[in-house]
Amino acid sequence: MNNRRNVLAAIMIAVMFIGPLSAFSASSSLGTVDPRDGGIGNTTHFTDDAPNISVDPKVNDIIAPLFGTPAIKENGQTLTVKMDSQGKEAAGWSVKLKPTNHSAFTETYDLPVENVSAGQSHWKDASNIYDVEVVIPKDVPEELYDLEVSYTANGQRKTDEQPHSVKVVKEFNKDFTFLHLTDTHVGSPRNLGSTDDPSTVNAGRLKEAGMWNPDEDKRWLYLQKAIEEVNLKNPDFVVVTGDLMFGQMNPQEYIYEYEETYRMLQKLDVPVYLVPGNHDYYAQDATLTDGAKYWEEYFGPQYFSFDYGPYAHFLGYNSFDWHKFDRSGNGTVSVPTWGGQIREEQLNWVKQDLADNAKTAHPDQIKGLFSHHNPLWQDRDIWPKDDPDVQKYWKQYDEQHNPQKLDTLILGEKLGIDYDQQWHGENANELIDVMKQNNVDLSLHGHTHIDNVTEKDGILYTTTTSVELSGKPWAGFRPFEVKNGEVTNYNYEEPRHSVPVYQNGDTESGVMSLESTYQNPNDGSATKQTVTVVNRLKKDTTVTVPMYLVKGDYAVSEGTVKQNVTSGDKQYVEVEITVPANSTKKIVAN
Repeated sequence: MNNRRNVLAAIMIAVMFIGPLSAFSASSSLGTVDPRDGGIGNTTHFTDDAPNISVDPKVNDIIAPLFGTPAIKENGQTLTVKMDSQGKEAAGWSVKLKPTNHSAFTETYDLPVENVSAGQSHWKDASNIYDVEVVIPKDVPEELYDLEVSYTANGQRKTDEQPHSVKVVKEFNKDFTFLHLTDTHVGSPRNLGSTDDPSTVNAGRLKEAGMWNPDEDKRWLYLQKAIEEVNLKNPDFVVVTGDLMFGQMNPQEYIYEYEETYRMLQKLDVPVYLVPGNHDYYAQDATLTDGAKYWEEYFGPQYFSFDYGPYAHFLGYNSFDWHKFDRSGNGTVSVPTWGGQIREEQLNWVKQDLADNAKTAHPDQIKGLFSHHNPLWQDRDIWPKDDPDVQKYWKQYDEQHNPQKLDTLILGEKLGIDYDQQWHGENANELIDVMKQNNVDLSLHGHTHIDNVTEKDGILYTTTTSVELSGKPWAGFRPFEVKNGEVTNYNYEEPRHSVPVYQNGDTESGVMSLESTYQNPNDGSATKQTVTVVNRLKKDTTVTVPMYLVKGDYAVSEGTVKQNVTSGDKQYVEVEITVPANSTKKIVAN
């Protein structure tokens, strides 16, 4: 079976890169890895080996908070749960917090219902939406939880769940951390070749890609390792700016890539906020599948905002906001449009959200926006103005867009192959103006698979390299530290690079920059635990080590105990420790 997979991977690479070599050169002025972010060709696909896999929508009755738009709440605070009762009158509400798949606990917590009222949603078209207000009890331990809601409708009892959708904290930290990940690209054949020559198949990267390995634990090792490192760093939250999957090998690809992406991201043990990229949103072969529909079924809204207590307000928006015709393949899965755009409806929502936030904003609150495409990098500026085809394209585009005409799309795809597509469409400058008017501090992006930081008009625009192995200078993610209302750190090393997932950025070796190993199972069955933490980075790194043990009193040999919680017959001991650069620490709990 593995040999067959290897052959399949080689075939996929060969098919993927049929086309002009210029389409895959790194000739863009921004130094992108893959100037043509569109794809080409059809291949054998995973449903041939897994014929029973099907679409399994994850967003049903609960429409907020969700896995991709979680709520972070203090003990004692009110949480509003939005429910779509599928057009039925509902009553008899019961709301619970349950342990996630990461926890060894079994105890659940009832959330007292304070009020139920008619609600509304900016993204979900439903005839009956209820706002169910509940309180987070004081005794709920600080942890990430699944949300379960039950209610009675038309005489029948219904129950819905959302995993990893509520994080309970004792208090919000004025000084806090978050991480930015982007371009994870589950299913991407670009993971298989070297960064300099993606048409090759490299043995080390083939293993790290785990391309549809029949053993789920060996699939997408590069993403599993990034997630393990994120969990060790234990930020207050994570934002992921799109291109979660690849979505271009065949018209049925989203069926299994959305499933795989959802499964993989549940390995995160911290709140994660997700916005789509172009690869998540293609309308393949015009009518067969629409990424926009899949996104709502699996992750919910394409744009939203959230607060980290009084200290941060973030907006996630969809920068691949095009008419379906503009993002559709025409006869193949090659796509004409992969650049950014935000249309009037979404732009007006951004304006209103920032205006509403300004009415109650804390003086030390930081404000950030995040999306897949960077509005600073506009094709009208980047594409050479002396190219007659460029002149022709913008003339045609200005005559009709939303949607564009087919001949305009075809010309735009040709020029995209030559010059790439960054922010390709409308309202980049308008969005930038809105950010300036509302004193936005941060603007976070992906798409190009490179690191870039630009400071302009008081706004820090950061583009982060990909988690996909094609990233330059390496596959990685960007950590942010906030102190006293200011971003104080966002670099691993100069020139403003992200943290590498692999030691020294060497993806072929498979050696992680940061990892932990447990001597005994970490499932609450042991009375003693030894955890070895290895830091192969060039900087001292503070990590959080979770230990589930048999109920009892424990002392630890190293680090600071941040939590020591009893639940049933189990004990949770959470230790924070700083591991010096290029060194190892052992923590013994007994």
